[in-house]
Amino acid sequence: MSEKRGFEYLKEKVPDLKTSRGKVLSGVYIFGIFGGCLLFFFWADSLVWYGPLISQLSIALIGTALSIAHLRVASRYREKYGALAYRYYFYHYIIPILATWYACCFHPLFIGGPQLLPWWIAIIIGLILLVLVFLTELQIEKSGFDVTTHGMDIFTIFPEETQPVHGEIYSYIRHPLYFALMCMSFCWAFFRNNLIGMLVALIFLFPMITAIYLEDNELIERYGEVHRNYIKRTGAIMPWRRPLGFFKQLLQFRKGQDDEELEKD
Repeated sequence: MSEKRGFEYLKEKVPDLKTSRGKVLSGVYIFGIFGGCLLFFFWADSLVWYGPLISQLSIALIGTALSIAHLRVASRYREKYGALAYRYYFYHYIIPILATWYACCFHPLFIGGPQLLPWWIAIIIGLILLVLVFLTELQIEKSGFDVTTHGMDIFTIFPEETQPVHGEIYSYIRHPLYFALMCMSFCWAFFRNNLIGMLVALIFLFPMITAIYLEDNELIERYGEVHRNYIKRTGAIMPWRRPLGFFKQLLQFRKGQDDEELEKD
């Protein structure tokens, strides 16, 4: 497994990012797609009262289709492009997936409507969800899961360069990054405090649930019974089996937490 992590490892797989020009063009590409999604939201949302539901579902379906496609073509990219396979994969699939997903995640922030809850209750819930986002992201990094490498699916192309991460927060839920995105989307919905915003955040679960199913199947193909057993003892994005241990883990900031100690929670 490569010892490089983060952006340095990403640059190794996407040589364009080693130059200033490449970074700028890549940034324009991702923000162009993200911005295009937002413009579509603003236009469609203004047409009818249920416009936000239609626009969110439309972009969510595009994100879902990309997620399905990117796992199916991974082997073909390896065969066709070899060492540069991830470079093409990154621009053809990963950036469009990230842009559409994050557009859906932030969409509730731009939706107004009649107040659903007393404002102070909505603000408190939103702040709690925002804290959960930051705590979860800290635990993800602490566990050894690097968002830049694992989160951008580099190892879907190069599975031999990694190993499964099952400790720390991953001993409670298999996809904490999706848990954080879910919390973030509902955070914005509670800050705006209206029913349509809540339903829009709920629609964002659709591509996540699909991606979880597909990724778990891909990991079963990669690791076999090891991942099957892991699925049996953990939740996907919710810690149904050991909720108290999960929230206790979120407040653990020491590195090197013994997995056996976690099992006692």
